[in-house]
Amino acid sequence: MVSLVILALIEVLAGLSLKLNVELLVAYPVVLILIPGLMDLRGDVYGAIGYRFTKGLHLGLTQPKLLTRFNLINASTGYVNSIVVTFLLCLIGVGLSLVSKLSMPDFLSLLFIASFSTVVVFAILTPVILAAVAYMFKSGHDPSPFVATVVTGIGDVMTPVVLIGVAYVHEVFPYFLKALFVLASLGLTVALTAYMVRVREFKNLVENLISSALASAGSSLGGFYLALSAGFIAENPEVLGVIPAFNAVVGAAMGYLSNSLNVDLHIGTDRYRTTYYRNSVAGLMATHASVLTALAAVIIFSQSALPRALTVALGVALSCLMLYSVSTLITYLLTVVSFHHGWDPDNLVFPVMTTFVDLMGPVILTVVATHLLP
Repeated sequence: MVSLVILALIEVLAGLSLKLNVELLVAYPVVLILIPGLMDLRGDVYGAIGYRFTKGLHLGLTQPKLLTRFNLINASTGYVNSIVVTFLLCLIGVGLSLVSKLSMPDFLSLLFIASFSTVVVFAILTPVILAAVAYMFKSGHDPSPFVATVVTGIGDVMTPVVLIGVAYVHEVFPYFLKALFVLASLGLTVALTAYMVRVREFKNLVENLISSALASAGSSLGGFYLALSAGFIAENPEVLGVIPAFNAVVGAAMGYLSNSLNVDLHIGTDRYRTTYYRNSVAGLMATHASVLTALAAVIIFSQSALPRALTVALGVALSCLMLYSVSTLITYLLTVVSFHHGWDPDNLVFPVMTTFVDLMGPVILTVVATHLLP
């Protein structure tokens, strides 16, 4: 519960950045499509960077230093993954916007906004993660909890803040500079890909790229539903403010449940169903407490009236119960089925369930809130 509450409170900052800029999001709904996909991408990229470095340190494949060949390849994989999936999400956003007749900037400007924000986050977050993991390892601490909670939360906060900031100021850049930056980011992507092919590290890139692309695209569909509900979002910004914490906490709970069940299955525990049920009940209480704590922070910041705050809290609590119950059942089935087919559930269930939560979370929360709020 402690880790989930910490994650929820970090996610409040992401939610407030959305709530405070709801006018921009309503004017350009395509940004609402991009943000969930990019937030999912940050977790995929920077979680992988942190975990690869941690695993390399434990296996003796590298040293706890920032500038090593291992980290050059590690960071290169993250950069290529980030740029390729960012461009893919822009294409998805443009396609969905054209079909639904949603307003958006011109295509080059959208590419510039998304890619520039991706490069900024990469330039800030990558050295911080590598340095923190190296420091924690040298200090005798396991960096995995830091990667799992803090990295996810910081990436989620930085994504909307930087993206919205660039969206506000992109018009000051001449058209040719936007084109030059986009081409330069693509050129560096090609060069780093060629380098990884030459040093025979292309396999990790492909695996990371495929999973990130699928997960981010699925998360963007949740953002697409928000874009279609722009009018409701404009009238009820508290709902928008709690969505990042809502998605992150439920997704993290599913990761914990799947991992615990996976351990029980591997050691051959006969009572794994009973244990899963107990863990699910405990997780439900911890998840609700964490999400409602985040909502309380959003409501306090918004200075909402008490009757309205209670109605929003009821909607969030009901939505969390619905999403958690469905997600728990799917997590159980996926974990058991993948285990019995000889697959490692840790590699399959978590990315699938975080994408499912990112997709269905906004849908369930918006539908429930629509029926409760005036």
